[in-house]
Amino acid sequence: MKKYNTIILTTLLALAIMFTSCSDFLDTNPTDRLPADQVETLSDAEKIVNGFYINMKWNNYYGTPLMLLGETRGDDLRPRRETGGYAQIYNYEFTPSNYSYGEIWSTAYNIIMNTNVFLNIWENIPATSVDEIAQKNDFKGQALTVRAFCHFDIAKVYGYPYQKDNGQSLGAVKGNRIFNLGEQVERSSVNETYEFAIEDLTQALTLLSTDRKHGNFDYWGAKGLLARIYLYKGDYDNAFKHADEILTNATNPYSLIPNAQYVDSWGQPNSSETMLELLTSAFSHIDDNGGVDSWYHVLWHGEGFSAGNLIPTDAWFAILDEDPDDIRHKLIEEKTEAGSDFRWLAKFRGNNGDGDFKINNPMIMRLSEIYLIAAEAALMKSSKDQTKADYYLNAVRQRANPNATTITATVDEVFKERRKEFIGEGHRYYDLGRLGLTINRSTPDNKLPADSEYKIVDPWNRGENQYQVILPMPQSQRTANPAALQNPGYPD
Repeated sequence: MKKYNTIILTTLLALAIMFTSCSDFLDTNPTDRLPADQVETLSDAEKIVNGFYINMKWNNYYGTPLMLLGETRGDDLRPRRETGGYAQIYNYEFTPSNYSYGEIWSTAYNIIMNTNVFLNIWENIPATSVDEIAQKNDFKGQALTVRAFCHFDIAKVYGYPYQKDNGQSLGAVKGNRIFNLGEQVERSSVNETYEFAIEDLTQALTLLSTDRKHGNFDYWGAKGLLARIYLYKGDYDNAFKHADEILTNATNPYSLIPNAQYVDSWGQPNSSETMLELLTSAFSHIDDNGGVDSWYHVLWHGEGFSAGNLIPTDAWFAILDEDPDDIRHKLIEEKTEAGSDFRWLAKFRGNNGDGDFKINNPMIMRLSEIYLIAAEAALMKSSKDQTKADYYLNAVRQRANPNATTITATVDEVFKERRKEFIGEGHRYYDLGRLGLTINRSTPDNKLPADSEYKIVDPWNRGENQYQVILPMPQSQRTANPAALQNPGYPD
C-alpha cells in the first residue's frame, strides 16, 4: 500500500466534493478531477463518497430549487408577496436561461460523473479483511444509489410524469460511464431512466450495509428509494414489495417517532424515522451565505433575519383543520406583520431546535413515507391488500393523533395524509403529477396565472403555456450537448 500523502489527499477531496462546475458535464473529463492513483486507502474512498452528499445538499440542488419545485408549483404553499420567494416558480415562468433553478441539471450530473469515476477506480481500492471488503462494497453500493437518485431527479424535474405516455417522453442523459470530451449523447426516455435507476439500486442492495447511517444511504434508504421509483412508475406490486419488506423486517433500525416527540424531532437531526437527511452545520452550510440563500430563508418566519415569504394555503389548512387534535398543528405558528395576521409553517426550526433556520438538514426520506407508499401500493397493486393498507395508513394517522378513529384506507385518504405529513419536503407537485391529478388553485389566496387549474398529465389542452409544467433543459447544457433535445414547447 502506498504511503499516505496528506497533500495529495487534500487535493483529492477538494476535487471530489467540488460544487457545481463552471464547465458543463460533457465538456470536462471527470478523470482529470479524480485521479485514480490518489485513492490509496478506504479512508480516502470514504471521504470521496461523503463528498457526493455535500454536493446534493447545496443550494443549487436540494438546498433550494428541488424543494421549491416540489412545493410551490402545487397547491399547498404560496408566496405572500408577488416579489421574492421564487415567484417565477410559483407562476411557472420557466426559461432555458434562468439559473435560479437551471443548475439542477449540471449539479446532478456533476455528482453522477463523480460516482462514475469512483466506480471506475473502485476495484483498485485496497481491502483485505472481511470488514474492509464489506466497507469497500458498501462504498460501491452508495455510489450506485446516489447515481440512481440523481437520474431519478433529472427524470422527474425535466421529464413528464410516467403516466402521461408510459414513460416515453424525454428523460435523462444516461450517465452510466465516463463521457469523452466533446461526446454528444442523446436523452433517454423517462422509462429508460427509471429502469437504469432500478438496475443500479438492485445491484446496490447486494452491497450496502444494513447498519444505520446518518447522512448517507444505507440498505434501507436505497430500498426505500426503489419503492419510491416504482410508485412513480405506477408499478404498485414492486412498490408494495419493497416498502412492505422494510416495514416487516425485524432488523430494520428505523421506527416512527412517537406522538409526544414528533414536534421536537424537527429540531433534532438523526431522529428514529429519518432514513436520509443531508447534513448541515455551522461549518458546512447549504450555501456560501450562511444558509441565507437556502429555501429555508424563504420559508422561515421566526425571529431574526428572514425573507419569510412562503406560507401554507387556505386549502392545506382546511385539510389539517379537519382534526383539531392533529399534532401537526403544533408545527404551525401565527405571526402579525403590517397589521395582518397569518399562519406559517414552523416545521424546519434548525438542527438544534433553537430557531436558527439557516442550519437545517434537507430532509430526503423518512419512514413515514415508506408507510404511505405501502398503503397506497397495497390498494393499487394487482392483488389488493386492504388489511395492510388500513394498517399502514392508520399507523401514520394515529401517530398524528393517537385518539383518531381507525378508518378504511382509500387512495384519497392516503393522498390526504401525504399532504399533511410531507408539506415542505418536496413531494406535493410530483404526487399530483404521478397520479394525473389537477392542480386546483381556486381558493382566493392561491391562484395560478391565467387559470385556476393545471393538469400535469393528459388531457394536455389547458392553454399555450401548458408545456411549462416541466422545466426546460438549461441552454448551457443544450450548447454543450446538442444531441440532448430540448423539451417540447421551449425555445431551442
